[in-house]
Amino acid sequence: MSYDKTELCRTEDTKAPFYSNLSLPVHFNIQQDCGHFLATVPSSLLHPSDTSKGSSTNETSQAVGLSSEEDCVVVITREVPYRTTADFVRESTSTHKTQPEIYERQVCLLLLQLCNGLEHLKEHAIIHRDLCLENLLLVHCHTTSDKLKDGKYVPRLIVSNFSKAKQRPGSEDSKLKRDKTRLAPEIMAASQYKKFDEFQTGILIYELLHQPNPFEVRSSLHEHEYSQKDLPPLRNLSVYSRGLQHLAHLLLEADPIKRIRISEAKRILQCLLWGPRKDLTDQPFSHEEALHCALQNWIDMKRALLMMKFAERALEPEHNISLEDWLCCQYLASADPCYLYKTLKLIKLIT
Repeated sequence: MSYDKTELCRTEDTKAPFYSNLSLPVHFNIQQDCGHFLATVPSSLLHPSDTSKGSSTNETSQAVGLSSEEDCVVVITREVPYRTTADFVRESTSTHKTQPEIYERQVCLLLLQLCNGLEHLKEHAIIHRDLCLENLLLVHCHTTSDKLKDGKYVPRLIVSNFSKAKQRPGSEDSKLKRDKTRLAPEIMAASQYKKFDEFQTGILIYELLHQPNPFEVRSSLHEHEYSQKDLPPLRNLSVYSRGLQHLAHLLLEADPIKRIRISEAKRILQCLLWGPRKDLTDQPFSHEEALHCALQNWIDMKRALLMMKFAERALEPEHNISLEDWLCCQYLASADPCYLYKTLKLIKLIT
């Protein structure tokens, strides 16, 4: 069997399904399961780097690696990821130090794709419940080899491993056919999991920025009602650092009622990437309506500039529109001065 169109995923409990029996339409940022099965495969397929070092001193260890086998879940997918987000973070430590602006912008774009995927799951009443760097996979977009070497290149992110996912029984898509009148309110609402993914996304922000999970560093946080001030600060290295810290703290609110939704997190990330800068937000406005009018004018101007950019790209031989261009286009297509104002207030860019 050829493994070019498969992904090999190790799992501690091989009896647990890698994919739950979920009813979920195709989405750009959700891994599509074309089929999966349990198998025993050579370790070399799971650890390709171990067999490619080419050193004579490790010939014995390579031979052992080739002969050993591991149980794993083989997932057949349309696109084969080339690495996990955990690999991306591990390999980008020096980039974060030397080029923090570029790296943290990449982090914002990856988080935005994660929010797009989670928003799609929520539309179908699905909670992932296992968001970690290893379960966020990176796939190459259609691009040239020159752009792959570019430090600013942003890959497509796909959410994988739905073995712990839950689909709320009260949803239309649930295959669990029950009499809703016999379900307890907390089960119908799945209130204990309602903002579970939001919380884990907050932890991911710390990990993407090369910081440890704050709840591992300060285990006492789980033992009492903590506030945002109790959460460790993130290093201020770029224009994105402050906004990402605000976002992480809003997602890690102890009270789930106060915790922001994924849709709000998405708008914050869009604002950090393409929103108005301080030269606009710092201007004195006599009343709120004047600010709303200024924000609408700003949105109209940004839309016009984006169309000019696309027109210029159309004259180029490759006609390439990047993933970032597409995400920016999504943002400006639905941008609204009212939501923009609320988002700017959330991340404290206006008071």
